[in-house]
Amino acid sequence: MLQSFKNILVPVDFTLNTEVAISKTLELVDKEGAAIHLLHVCKSNYSFKKHGYEDSAIKLNQWKESIEDYNPSITVHCWLTAEGSVQKNIKEKAEEVEADLIVIAQTSSHNWLPLLKKVLPMQIGESTGIPILTVKPGALHNKMKTVVVPIADDLPNIKMNALEALNKKGKLNIHLITLVDDSNQPSDFSASALLQVYQWLKLKLHCPVEYSVVHHGNNRAKAILQYAEKNNADILLVHPEKETRIGWGNRHISDVIPPASKVQVLAV
Repeated sequence: MLQSFKNILVPVDFTLNTEVAISKTLELVDKEGAAIHLLHVCKSNYSFKKHGYEDSAIKLNQWKESIEDYNPSITVHCWLTAEGSVQKNIKEKAEEVEADLIVIAQTSSHNWLPLLKKVLPMQIGESTGIPILTVKPGALHNKMKTVVVPIADDLPNIKMNALEALNKKGKLNIHLITLVDDSNQPSDFSASALLQVYQWLKLKLHCPVEYSVVHHGNNRAKAILQYAEKNNADILLVHPEKETRIGWGNRHISDVIPPASKVQVLAV
């Protein structure tokens, strides 16, 4: 059960992605007794293995020292490999260290060529069951305040746990949304689930809560994103794949969010 963010895996590539991902990780990670795992996957060609492996190890250690200087109570582990795909390594390392969150930053969008992506965050989240946060550079200096949470038929315990963990970092404004089709029929929706979540938020987290009905047409992920942008949301709390797939060829919400956007996607 997700209760806090104590054990976080952060894939790094030593670009702006790394700064963004680590910055967001430091916002979320518990300040006492936590561990951050930095993972770098080297290029596979021989010359890079020979000359770049050592440089990558040095860069990893520099980030380790920087994080531990920032907060000495956080333990940083460095992992470096030159074998296998980036996606495979992220998945295997997350399972190995039993991460309770994976943070992936993306400086580019893959709106038209999602098939060329080396990493498919929602696929990792779906296959491992580990919460995964995707962020863009626009979120670098933005605090999480407004959260959009789609509610379906089952009581979303994992979403409630994630909200509790997020709320420890600062009081949230929460938007619960119900998705309906063009005939105004709810999609996989139970009023009892919505009521339970609403009451729990009010009684336990004491958060401001709003509720809206959103027409999704034939694309619920697109409707969720449009609602988030309209309401100036900072984070979407969604189910991977089911509430994130926005088009053909493995295109998801995080693929169409522009680099300058502050919207973060936490898939649980």
